[in-house]
Formats: sequence, C-alpha cells, structure tokens
Amino acid sequence: MKPPTLARPDSKLLWMCSLPLDIGKGPLTQAQVEDMWITDRQALLYCYRRHLALRNFVIDRDDALRGEGGR
Repeated sequence: MKPPTLARPDSKLLWMCSLPLDIGKGPLTQAQVEDMWITDRQALLYCYRRHLALRNFVIDRDDALRGEGGR
C-alpha cells in the first residue's frame, strides 16, 4: 500500500498577517483616523479569510488522509 502524501497549502495561506498601522504620537484628524481604521479593518478581514482557508485546508486534508468524507 502506498503511504499517504501530505499536501502543502498554497503559500499565500501561510503569509503573516499585517500589523496594525502605527498611529504615531501626535494628534490625528478625523479623516486620518477613518483612513487608518478602514485600512486596518481590511487587513483584519483579509487575514481572517486566509486563516479560515488554511484551517479548512488542514481539516479537508486530514479527513482525506483518514479516508473520511469531506465537508
């Protein structure tokens, strides 16, 4: 019997998440706060989706190695 192979996830799923923006030490305008909030929010959602995709990849791969049906 052929041994199972361990599939590797897409390299994009392994990228580190972006750190929050550095807001500096001085006062910010309302527009700056909004722009930074939007940028951080987009980065957080992108990171979450990649993390979820990696999680699902691992679950599906491990289920296949055990001979169990996928989701």
